[in-house]
Amino acid sequence: MLLTIGHSNRSLEDFIEILKKYNVEILIDVRRWPKSSRYPHFNKENLKKALEQSGIEYLWKEQLGGYRKIGKDVEDIVIGKCFKSEGFRAYAIYILTNERAMETLEEVRGINKIKVIMCAEKFPWNCHRKIISDWFFARGDEVLHIIDKESTIKHKLTTCAEIVKNNLNYK
Repeated sequence: MLLTIGHSNRSLEDFIEILKKYNVEILIDVRRWPKSSRYPHFNKENLKKALEQSGIEYLWKEQLGGYRKIGKDVEDIVIGKCFKSEGFRAYAIYILTNERAMETLEEVRGINKIKVIMCAEKFPWNCHRKIISDWFFARGDEVLHIIDKESTIKHKLTTCAEIVKNNLNYK
């Protein structure tokens, strides 16, 4: 099981309360740059300290960070032409072709604790968490997106995604 959450504009207290409600044991930060000028309590060091004081582990996985660019981070190959956003398309290419990213996904999958991946966007359909979630879903894992304290959404595979022998691909 994989949980996902976006810190959004929440207070740190509300955020930790939500994590505790879902019995989260470890938070995996999948922001490429783990900082926020608007919400400094979500900067890496501040967040790590607050989580640890609440009994929740913090782990930053830069290799899973978003904001990838075609021509800079990945080559323009025939993957994910279905995405309207070049950023999502670049991330899909990155996740499916970058060896370190794939190893990191396997590493995260192997963490045998109640885990949540976190980025900034509240809604997963506006965030690269949806592509990470597709990867987990393709391997048979249940994925639940935490929206608020009382609201979750079960992950549904991205419309243009396909699964072949537990491997994810985008049309």
